[in-house]
Amino acid sequence: MAARIFYRKEKLRGACWEYQVAGGWIAVPTDDGPRQLLHHRFAFYRSREVEVRTPAGVERLCRTGAEQWFFPDRWFSLLRFTTDDDRTVGYYVNFSRPLSELRENYYRDLDLELDLWIEPNGAATELDRDEFNAELQAERLSREWAAAVDEACAAVSHAVATTLTEHGPDIEQDRDPETGIPRFILRA
Repeated sequence: MAARIFYRKEKLRGACWEYQVAGGWIAVPTDDGPRQLLHHRFAFYRSREVEVRTPAGVERLCRTGAEQWFFPDRWFSLLRFTTDDDRTVGYYVNFSRPLSELRENYYRDLDLELDLWIEPNGAATELDRDEFNAELQAERLSREWAAAVDEACAAVSHAVATTLTEHGPDIEQDRDPETGIPRFILRA
């Protein structure tokens, strides 16, 4: 029987939430060799209809679930929002401290407020920069951590641009066939 794994998301102002990971550690192939990532998949209690910019144009899709990858060596996690038939609604990059082990099979990260929304056609929108700046000004977010987040955001944005150059306006064309993870995030 596989060990149960738990995750704790913490916020700078002290809020937190915890849940059991529906998934586990996976090895993802990269040019530098396999990387270990924590993978989690979940369904939403209630579906939500959203407009999505795809290579075919704007479509209305029903977001029903998501999968998430946590990185112990990067300042972000990645969520892929999905439909019932596993189409990508979009990607949400949550900039945070790298995933760390709090105790055996219990992991955490600290949300650092800045986020990036990426449409299937590669259009990216930065989110919550005002909250990020407010936390920096209030000195709950250190300048060192803020610099790491800004570097990570630039790296993800560059990786998305590289994918678009190589594959055209459809970032779904460059996903690992075994794990489903988009390769742009592995480049960042």
